[in-house]
Amino acid sequence: MSTRPRARALDPDALAALEEQRDFLLRSLDDLEREHDAGDVDEIDYLALKDDYTARAASTIRAVEDGKASFASARSRRHPARTLAVASVVVLVAVLTGVVMAQASGRRSGSDSLTGDIDASVRSQVRDCIAEETTAEDPIAVLECYDEVLQLDPDNVQALTYRGWFLARTAFQAGDQGAELLDSAAALLDEAIDTDPGFADAHVFRAVIHDRRGETDEALAQLDAFDALDAPAEAQQLADSLRQRLEGG
Repeated sequence: MSTRPRARALDPDALAALEEQRDFLLRSLDDLEREHDAGDVDEIDYLALKDDYTARAASTIRAVEDGKASFASARSRRHPARTLAVASVVVLVAVLTGVVMAQASGRRSGSDSLTGDIDASVRSQVRDCIAEETTAEDPIAVLECYDEVLQLDPDNVQALTYRGWFLARTAFQAGDQGAELLDSAAALLDEAIDTDPGFADAHVFRAVIHDRRGETDEALAQLDAFDALDAPAEAQQLADSLRQRLEGG
């Protein structure tokens, strides 16, 4: 199990780090816009980077808001029995950790009542993985983060999608040397689409890969599937721009 740091809901230092990361991503978006306006970034790279920065910024903003809400909630509950409350939280975390580790090892915990908590923990870890793409010095650490999620939930469509998109962006940066990485990214996104055809992000990311490979018809087919879904605004902008270029609009 990886020992990489994770953002903790009630850790002021982690919250401050998330706020710095949010500010960095927002500045990066501003810088990207200026470079695009100056003609220093081509349209496809601009769209891919903008979608990437926007998705990570949105995730980080949500994490900051969740952290602040949890922190404020903890302060409002302080009373003479605070020590007992803290002890209860420690016990709950220990129980949940044991359940997650048991599932990762292929064992049943015998407690079905914590399923919802485990699902929430997995969703939280996906958000951590997305945030870690900005802070991790080693790309392998990011991939391992997603792998931990997929070990717990092999059909987690978000982990499949964003692991695939991270590989794709890494492959784009590697140029001709990234062909195998791009194959792996495409396979992950195909698996995500097979798992949940209604997850819009997977379709637009797959369309970008098809476009990079010159597969215009396939890219447009993915955009058609995307357009039939209720997609987030950032992904919709990427899809619309890509379609406009592919159709010569």
